[in-house]
Amino acid sequence: MERNSRLDSSSLPLVPKEYQASFYLLVTCFALWGVVNAMAEVLVKAFESVFPELGQMGTVMTVTSHYGAYAVLAIPASVLIKKYSYKMGVLLGLGVFFFGVLGYVPAAVFHKYEICLLSIFVYASGCSILETTCNPFVLALGPSETAVRRLNFAQQFNPVGSLLGLCVAKYAIFDNMEQASENQPLTFSQQEQNLVWLVTPYIVLAAVVLVLWIFFKMKDMPNATARGENTENRPFTVSFLRLLRLPRYRWGVFTQFFYVGLQTMAWVYVLHYANYICGYSDSESMYFYIGAMVCFIAFRFICTALMKKYNPADMMSIAALIGILLCLGAVYLPALAGLLCVVGISACMSLMFPTIYGIALRDLGADSKLGAAGLVMSILGGAAIPPVFAYCLENNVLTSLVSGLFVGQEAALRSCYYILMVCMVIVLMYGLRFRRRPARA
Repeated sequence: MERNSRLDSSSLPLVPKEYQASFYLLVTCFALWGVVNAMAEVLVKAFESVFPELGQMGTVMTVTSHYGAYAVLAIPASVLIKKYSYKMGVLLGLGVFFFGVLGYVPAAVFHKYEICLLSIFVYASGCSILETTCNPFVLALGPSETAVRRLNFAQQFNPVGSLLGLCVAKYAIFDNMEQASENQPLTFSQQEQNLVWLVTPYIVLAAVVLVLWIFFKMKDMPNATARGENTENRPFTVSFLRLLRLPRYRWGVFTQFFYVGLQTMAWVYVLHYANYICGYSDSESMYFYIGAMVCFIAFRFICTALMKKYNPADMMSIAALIGILLCLGAVYLPALAGLLCVVGISACMSLMFPTIYGIALRDLGADSKLGAAGLVMSILGGAAIPPVFAYCLENNVLTSLVSGLFVGQEAALRSCYYILMVCMVIVLMYGLRFRRRPARA
């Protein structure tokens, strides 16, 4: 029965013709937050040359501020789109994003890290509204049988945006930044110049977002709804309690929390691994980061195509198992081989976020918008896991696991990949537990 269902769903259109224009316009939002998510992770390294007085814990606050913002506006955004429309949610998200990005201007003028963090928090709040709106909107733009595959297709453009963000980071930021040497720290004027190079791409991005806001304002968006969404209008508390009682959703939020933490650290520390363990410069290390993103994009396209034939949860479980082995490779293999394992982790992550999201949100009907808010709030994992990673790295918490094999900073960094392995194990357990689609949600 399950196999016949998959065969039947493969013949259904991914996006009905009447929704295609709106769908592809929404795809630009997926690319947009891909750009800034990737750049937020790169900024951990970039801020070291702008504010050298900050340690690992200080610079990692950039991703903590970025992903922490997702917990603030997700539920208010779900209430807004429930009362008004998905289109209103998109316009609000783009507007908040626009004004947040402009906050980098006073940050550059006054050379204040705190203003940078505030700017990051505001534009990431815009991303939170966009994700709360766009993910369930995409799920609703067509039959529920193809919803997970449709979301994976839309999410393919998220890493495309991330790749663009990495190219901007490398060629517009890192290649123009002055680098400090061991004997020659940067002067204050050089630090200021580095901050100008860091801020400039965001000002250009603000102009792009303004144009995108105008397109959405002028476009008539469909009033699409998830299956069963109009059958009842549940109060907030009733929907909330129902979601808490649903194991597939409850564990989905838990798993997504650890997945986003995994993704954030897997990408942030590509640069550190290449730099500290393999001896590459910051600019050279960016090639490995870009390589990781190319792997992520390529496997997202491959996995989305394979979902026509194979169960997405099964594919995610296999990817998580391979990812566990690659994390162990990052810990124990020689420098370059370990770095390749670090890059390969991105391929394993490629289908996880939208698959967890689609499984957890499947057939929630009237509760889908609040459910989407909970899943977006779980992106808080990207704020919670990095400080744990940074603390373990700075204080050599896990180095006893590699004692006798590696020493110093190399031992500290390698051993922290056990944290990523634990996150992979949690994803594996979710995929195995909820691999079969129930008859009812």
